[in-house]
Amino acid sequence: MRRCGAIPASRGPSLRIHQLLASLEFGDAVAREALAIQRQLRAWGHASEIFVGQRHPRATEATRVLEDLAAESESAVLYHHAFWSERIDRCLREYPGPIGMVYHNITPAHFFAPYNEELQDSALRARAALEPLRTRVVASATASDFNRRELEALGFSGVGILPFPLELEDFVGTEPDPGVLSRYSDGQSNFLFVGRLAPNKRQEDVIRVFGWYNRFVNTASRLLLVGAAPEIDAYREDLLRVAQSVGVADAVVFAGKVTFAELVAYYRVADLFLCMSEHEGFCAPLIEAMAFDVPVLARDCGAVGETLGDAGILLPGGGVPPAAEAAALLLSDASVRQAVLQRQRMRLATFSGDGFVVGLRTLVDRLLGGEGGSSVL
Repeated sequence: MRRCGAIPASRGPSLRIHQLLASLEFGDAVAREALAIQRQLRAWGHASEIFVGQRHPRATEATRVLEDLAAESESAVLYHHAFWSERIDRCLREYPGPIGMVYHNITPAHFFAPYNEELQDSALRARAALEPLRTRVVASATASDFNRRELEALGFSGVGILPFPLELEDFVGTEPDPGVLSRYSDGQSNFLFVGRLAPNKRQEDVIRVFGWYNRFVNTASRLLLVGAAPEIDAYREDLLRVAQSVGVADAVVFAGKVTFAELVAYYRVADLFLCMSEHEGFCAPLIEAMAFDVPVLARDCGAVGETLGDAGILLPGGGVPPAAEAAALLLSDASVRQAVLQRQRMRLATFSGDGFVVGLRTLVDRLLGGEGGSSVL
């Protein structure tokens, strides 16, 4: 088996810009960005493949195995740093060509400590891996100022902003799953949160806020939790216990991993998007909710406030009654709801420009060191 970087490098200009990921799983944010980058690079005339350390069965046609990268040593590589992989780490040390980095943020390890020692260790290693990357990568970019400040605090310089490629037309242009529509379009108020079940996303607080609303404001309501994380089943079990303890176990729906058509349907039936996350590097579902004209209520942590701007309603703390009362206001006061939706529509318009294309062009030009930079124009 060939090892990554086994062929000597040529330092001439290259029109091959490949991507390197620990894995690619359709539907998650890293995969969506990698595929959008590939489409744009190819549109500019670059040869561009996606190499992964772990290949998912559904992604075999979209990806190539890591060992094949050894034959591409004259190419430039964009590495997506979101998880730690020993194979990827070794590959990056050995690869002779120029390396750029797209940083997706690392969930702090302490969130995983009570649930999964392996995930905790992986998060610690992913964070530690940033130190050697600081001197190895020639260009880096990330989706938010929150992420950029984090990299700059670690010594990275010249970190660019690469706006997340939302591609909202895919959402609004997709037919929603009829089963989800019929099941939850019954007149009840639907709270929604979209995101993998993970301790940093604090779905337990989402349940508590919903529980307060359901018990004291409107019993004809339900909570739809879309997302899964089989590697931390213990956290899901904790969420079930929280739902039982606040008396809303029958009103909380754990939808798990869903198809794209089902996801669109969940946004269609939602009356309120509630986010209580304590750590987000961007949080694309906030923008997706706005695209479906769903009012957003969110805890002001991480990059959430930066993502929302002056849209939605930001919660300064994690208090359950104030959050539930804000939810009740959004659902019962038509004037408040319309004012929030109007601000969200204005905010949404700022994501529909060419920021992603401009950010990627800047990153590629820096990656190529000025050589062949005009090829992206």
